[in-house]
Amino acid sequence: MNKKSVFNKHVLEYDNWFDQNNEIYNSELLALKEVIPANKKGLEVGVGTGRFAEPLGVEFGVEPSEAMALIALKRGIKVIKGFAEELPFKDNSFDFVLFVTTICFLDDIFKAFKEANRVLKEDGEIIIGLIDKNSYRIASFKKYLKQYRCLI
Repeated sequence: MNKKSVFNKHVLEYDNWFDQNNEIYNSELLALKEVIPANKKGLEVGVGTGRFAEPLGVEFGVEPSEAMALIALKRGIKVIKGFAEELPFKDNSFDFVLFVTTICFLDDIFKAFKEANRVLKEDGEIIIGLIDKNSYRIASFKKYLKQYRCLI
């Protein structure tokens, strides 16, 4: 099963996890709000259902899963179908690029970071949100993530 089909198949279960684990989700949002630049143009790579982009004010997202992208669109995110390794944007387009729990799903981390750097404006920032491999959250997602290298 490829990565995209896993997220298409489990999209509602994934999205509902945040409602069922609201305390953890809100703590993650608070941590990210500390580092997201205010009033800047941002892109979330692997935007998923927009659970982070929407409350963080990230206007644009890239997502390979059609099912997830549809939910993100409903949340007001401008989602473009694509992959981190080939971002469908012009050079110097964004003030920051956000990766929230995305890195472990990438086929080529180096290429994805190179692409993120390409679409960043001068003095732009790459912001990475990771999950501790020993955390409760990673344990609850393990059945979906076991084939990926979530070595966080």
